Amino acid sequence: MFGRALQRWLDSHGLLGISVAVLAIALLLSILLVGGGYLYVTP
Repeated sequence: MFGRALQRWLDSHGLLGISVAVLAIALLLSILLVGGGYLYVTP
């Protein structure tokens, strides 16, 4: 079920939507890693 929904989303959004989604996920992960590291290091 999830595979079909993902395929429909990819078909409807095309390359631009995929690129934006990948960039947003990378940005979110980097913010989480930096913020988590900062909170972990500071007492």
